[in-house]
Amino acid sequence: MEELNKVIDYIINSNSYKECMELREKMSKNSEIMNLIDDIKSLQKKYIRNKSDDIKKELDEKTDKLFNIPIYYKYNKYLEEVNNMISYVEDELNDYFERVINEWLIIFTNKEG
Repeated sequence: MEELNKVIDYIINSNSYKECMELREKMSKNSEIMNLIDDIKSLQKKYIRNKSDDIKKELDEKTDKLFNIPIYYKYNKYLEEVNNMISYVEDELNDYFERVINEWLIIFTNKEG
C-alpha cells in the first residue's frame, strides 16, 4: 500500500497534474468554454439517440471550436499526460495481480494434486 501511495503522490505532484488542475479551475470560470462543453454534452446525447448528420455536423463544429481555445487545448494535453500515467499504473497493477493469482493457483493446484 505504501508503494501505491508513493505512485499517487508522484502523479499528484507532477507538473502535468498541477497544470491540469490549474487550467481546469480557470476554465470553470470561463463561460464560453463551459457553455461549449454543455452544448457538446447535450449534442452527444442527441446524436446517440438520433444519429442525425445535422447533429453530428453541429457536434463536430462545436468540438472544433472548443479545441481551438488555447486554454482548453492545453488542458487536454496535460489531461492526456495524467491519464497516461494513471494507465501505466493500472497496467502495472493488473500485471502484478495476474502474477500473484497465477502463483497462488500453482501453489493451490500442487497442494490438491
